[in-house]
Amino acid sequence: MKFYNITLHVTKFLSALAVLTSGLTFAQKGTQNPYSVFGIGELNQGQYAAFQSMGGISIANSDSTIASNFNPVNYAYVQRYRPVFQIGMSGRVSQFSNSTSSTRQQYLGLNQFQLALPVKKNWGLSFGLVPYSFTGYTITKFDVVDNDTLSQAVNEGSGAISKVFFGVGYKPLNISKLDTNYSKKDTTYTVRTHVLAFGANGNYIFGSSSKIQSFEFWTGGGLYNSRVTRDLRLSDLAADFGFNYQYYFRPAYDENKVNGSVSVAATYAPGFKLRAFSDLYSHNYLGSYYGGQSYVLDTVEYVRDLEGSVFIPDQYRIGFEYRIGWKPSKKGERLLRIGTEVNLQDWSAYYENFGSTEYTDYYKNRMALGFGIEYCPVIGNDPSINILARTNYRFGFNYTQTQLQINGTDLNDYGMTFGFGLPVNINSTNTSINLGASLGNMGTTENGLINEKYLGFYFGLSIIPDRNELWFVKRKYD
Repeated sequence: MKFYNITLHVTKFLSALAVLTSGLTFAQKGTQNPYSVFGIGELNQGQYAAFQSMGGISIANSDSTIASNFNPVNYAYVQRYRPVFQIGMSGRVSQFSNSTSSTRQQYLGLNQFQLALPVKKNWGLSFGLVPYSFTGYTITKFDVVDNDTLSQAVNEGSGAISKVFFGVGYKPLNISKLDTNYSKKDTTYTVRTHVLAFGANGNYIFGSSSKIQSFEFWTGGGLYNSRVTRDLRLSDLAADFGFNYQYYFRPAYDENKVNGSVSVAATYAPGFKLRAFSDLYSHNYLGSYYGGQSYVLDTVEYVRDLEGSVFIPDQYRIGFEYRIGWKPSKKGERLLRIGTEVNLQDWSAYYENFGSTEYTDYYKNRMALGFGIEYCPVIGNDPSINILARTNYRFGFNYTQTQLQINGTDLNDYGMTFGFGLPVNINSTNTSINLGASLGNMGTTENGLINEKYLGFYFGLSIIPDRNELWFVKRKYD
């Protein structure tokens, strides 16, 4: 054959993507947070395990073995002939509390499915599927007088919005220069490399959510119960753009000396309108949806396919990363990576329009900060070296001023993260298993609000073909 056959690999990937799409988009309840009642729900900030373990930083990443869809320039760094298959899962155990009571909730689901391909020198592309936001909550309030329950009000919601993306990254500048430094005692040589990359993602965002409000009397007396169901369906196209500049230096002819690199990156996602359709169904009934059978009496209001729009505001990210490498022994080179990132989005510009524009006064500017550290004692996949020495150890912090302001109170989220990446010894592959966890606190119990203390956990698998399974390689013989 003239070229290595990649059709089978791509077909398998797309088939798996089609199967997993239904589970991610419609079956997964990716949150139990009562604050997901607002707007399009709780934004998905859970990234791939390797990045989440470092405080959520990712846009300055230039690692060829891990793909990030948060900055499309990353696709240009994927190693030639060796694509990256990536799948991730995340879960969360939360303790929700108010001033009088508390409850524990948990969830687990898929949070990423991605393929990054190096199509030619300095070019790469990627496509995949990730969650965008989740709606998932059940809030019950009882009216109790003299230890007798008179009624109950139940608010519940479910749903998810997903994002299918296709992106490309390109490195127009990738040059190296050998500098000679003369001194009285010695002459040194340093290789300095400048890399500039640009990228863009095209996104298709789609999904639905359902929010239900029920009020049931427990005392009988001929009183009718009521139930209002609001369904929302969203879909449209969007885009985001990024760049990354990396300066890399290494002392020539001496691998034992310290080398390093500095990366500066930024991304921009323009604001966009989602085409929306809303359904409303309100009715009276007897019985109970939560404690037995129910019987519909009459329909109060029914609206189907009311067309409108939902506006998502602009988003900006800025990231910085510093890498240091040195070779203290014959086993190999060590790596220390330090990074930080800031994410800004003006959610006060969010609105919903279904005939008349509704601006949400509970939304404000959102700012998220992340800081992370990664250390690897020995870089490489040499199976003769202890696996603990080749493991990537990660640690980070994150702080978010969320977009929500309820009862005049800002809701903030902060926590610490940690994790590690384990190399998989299969021939000459760079496949890795990445695990992570986070401990955090969101919200407050003041002013009638709810506080969440949570433990998040993340799993990621990055599969890279070994040297006998290289892609896009021209073969001379069958």
